[in-house]
This record gives sequence, structure tokens and C-alpha cells, in this order.
Amino acid sequence: MKPIPIFVGYDPREAIAYHTCVNSIIRNSSQPVAIVPVALNLFGDYSETHTDGSNHFIYTRFLVPYLCDFTGHAIFIDGDMIVRGDIAELWAMRNACLLYTSDAADDLTR
Repeated sequence: MKPIPIFVGYDPREAIAYHTCVNSIIRNSSQPVAIVPVALNLFGDYSETHTDGSNHFIYTRFLVPYLCDFTGHAIFIDGDMIVRGDIAELWAMRNACLLYTSDAADDLTR
């Protein structure tokens, strides 16, 4: 079984929250997960220029499709969240969302 790719926003000012988030994902998941920290220092060619005072991962979340080579699916979660349920249940919904989107597109073209 392939691990669920989960990208977690990391802000060094909230390191404890990040580790708590990752722990909550691992503890509650019924399937293997692949956790990838989305931290600014890991992206040498990316420079955050926004100075709105928010967390470090507010815009880096949009790099996830690029990090996945624009293929497949992934989950992004803010590093200051706690996952209280099985993230595999959310992962299982990804195809249902595609079916809904496909049906909606079909309706628009009729």
C-alpha cells in the first residue's frame, strides 16, 4: 500500500505545534503516511516576499502541485492543526470529489 502524501506547513515559530500535528496524523492513521514538511528553508529557489505578518507557510501551500510534479493527489494541512480522526478517511474521498467535479462539468456542457 502506497503511503498517503501529506504536506504539513512548518513555521519555526510554531515548531511544537508542527510536531504535535504530525504526531496526531501518525497516531490516528490506519494507513501509512509520508509526511513532508513545507518549510521555507527547504526551498532554495523560492523566496517569500510577502510581509503580511502571517505564518511562513501561508503561500508555500500552493507549491504542493509543483512538489508532486503536477501528478496524483496529496493533502496539505497547516502545521498548527490537530488531526483527531483517521486521515485515511479523508484520503478515500479524493475520488468521490473527482466524480462530483466530472458530473458537474458534464451538466455544464449539456
